[in-house]
Amino acid sequence: MALNQAAPPTYTKTERVASMLPAFLSRVPRPSQQKQPTVCVDVVPPKPLSPAPEVLPPVVSVQKIPRGCAIVILRDQAVIERCVLQRVAVIDGVCVEMKRHMKESKVLEEGEEQPSGIFCAWGLKVERKIPVSEEGIEDFFNSLSGKACPSGLAVQAPFVEGHLSFPLSSEGFAMLSFMIQEEIANKEQILSSRYCPQDVIEASWAAKDRLDALWARPPPPMARSLITRVARKELFPHSGEGGQEHENRAGDKLAQISEIVDMMDGIPQGSAFLDLCGGPGAWSQHLLGKKDLALKGFGFTLKAASGGSEDWKAQEKDEWYEDLYEHPDWTALWGQDGTGDLLKIGNVEHCVRGLAKEHVLLVVADGGFSDDAIPPNLLELYFYRLFLAELLTAASCLSAGGKFVCKLYSTFSDSSAALLFLTTQLFDSVTVVKPISSKCTGPERYLVGSGFRDDAQTSAICAALARSHALGAGASPLSVPLLTPVVPAASLVQDASFSAGLKQMVTAMCERQTKALNAVVDRADFLEDVAMECAICTDPWARPAPRGKNMVDHEVVVEKVVDKCADGEILCPFCTKTYRQLERFNQHLDKKHPNEAKGQDSVNDLPTPSRARAGKSQGKGKGNNKGKGKGTKGQWQHS
Repeated sequence: MALNQAAPPTYTKTERVASMLPAFLSRVPRPSQQKQPTVCVDVVPPKPLSPAPEVLPPVVSVQKIPRGCAIVILRDQAVIERCVLQRVAVIDGVCVEMKRHMKESKVLEEGEEQPSGIFCAWGLKVERKIPVSEEGIEDFFNSLSGKACPSGLAVQAPFVEGHLSFPLSSEGFAMLSFMIQEEIANKEQILSSRYCPQDVIEASWAAKDRLDALWARPPPPMARSLITRVARKELFPHSGEGGQEHENRAGDKLAQISEIVDMMDGIPQGSAFLDLCGGPGAWSQHLLGKKDLALKGFGFTLKAASGGSEDWKAQEKDEWYEDLYEHPDWTALWGQDGTGDLLKIGNVEHCVRGLAKEHVLLVVADGGFSDDAIPPNLLELYFYRLFLAELLTAASCLSAGGKFVCKLYSTFSDSSAALLFLTTQLFDSVTVVKPISSKCTGPERYLVGSGFRDDAQTSAICAALARSHALGAGASPLSVPLLTPVVPAASLVQDASFSAGLKQMVTAMCERQTKALNAVVDRADFLEDVAMECAICTDPWARPAPRGKNMVDHEVVVEKVVDKCADGEILCPFCTKTYRQLERFNQHLDKKHPNEAKGQDSVNDLPTPSRARAGKSQGKGKGNNKGKGKGTKGQWQHS
């Protein structure tokens, strides 16, 4: 039997027919006004609203690695693409570099997406002083959800990267100077250059000052140098690049120089080479790696910690590689006094006598030094005597037809120009090159001479170089940096071919360096502005000093820092200084941080949004993460 079903209820509402009168008349009562008819309209009952879908944050997971880096898996592709373009973030007051990461997972099921994210790095040294928390990293990436990508992130370099090559030649022999004497090394020696306009030189110095000011700018953010490095890498990806095929960048640069000028062309099997000032030995490694040539190598470099307190010194990291000492075809030379100091005439003569019976067809020199005592923009002048010693040693050791490769810096002065002129007299062809891996922002370049001439003119040049070298008497370049030119400046100017070639090289490289420096500083400022606009903690130092019962005594600060330090090092909570002696640490606090030490806790206790939530959980798992990062490089690939 069928059940009677009641008809669904009908909902009605009454609508009044619109009046045809104007609005101001429709409100006036009229006796003849009749009641308006009503109209019934069916109304469908509203459907119940479905609940809004849950919106998940961009961050899936954060894995912090004790080495000062982290891997962030994200579900928001827009956030990933923005971070890849932005490259730099400020998290917990620290500059962090960001790169794309793709996880190499197992075979994915159908419809499953490949996990992707961002690799963040700020470095172990920074992590020890200013830890970046996982909570802070998560907060930063979640804060980017729904935000538009900043404009201007696309990189525009001022010029296209590439190898540079400038040939040098001379028309004839010039008179040598017999009145060599010490010269004052000052800015006037540079600004009065005959081979580059003064305004071009001053523009280059101004660009260097901008970069120095960027480095000297105080925090926040911490580790600002990371932004400068990222800016240079974005603009000039090959600049400063190296170390892929050799233990350091120097080996890769020599390989590029060899390709540019065919350096190994014409070098017979079994020939010998001399590596001057080449520690730790990447250039020797590259040449010994030419197995088909079976070269015999000799190395001459400054021994670490040799000489008095006023002398220039090499560091232990510049000592020869151990595998070179063990190589059967390579020998280290140290000179007459065993120091390897090329500025001492006795050591040069000892080296020449030791190689007298060898068929030396290649001399390479990668010498250089930096010291805070060298005045700004005068490195070329303080490098002069080392350049002279390297050229003298090469001309005294090379066999006919040999080749010479030597690192240079800027060549504005008459003294440097005279040495370049003599190379055109000593070799059949001379070229100044700057490989693509040599930093665009630096003055570094390389002199390459091919086809050594072993004749009477060469003997006269070697005698003049020896006289000039002896005048230095082995003194430190910090005390006797510069000598008068070996060839009078007037004679150099009269050689039109040499002057024109040198002017072209010096001016072009100076202008190029200026463009690179300004571009890097501009890009670094832009990246910092973008990073600070979206920073989670823009100023980790900004909090008032505690007062009253919360006042922190100097002794309490010291005790807390000593308890937190590792490896016997005491880390200053107010700057990046590190000390191993408690007494020196106390002196540092009294001198540099007298107010902070009496009114502020250590850096690790400074408030940030993430640390406020993390509480005492910061740094958890430090003891359990041992070995956690092992194998990370094989599991993750970044670009």
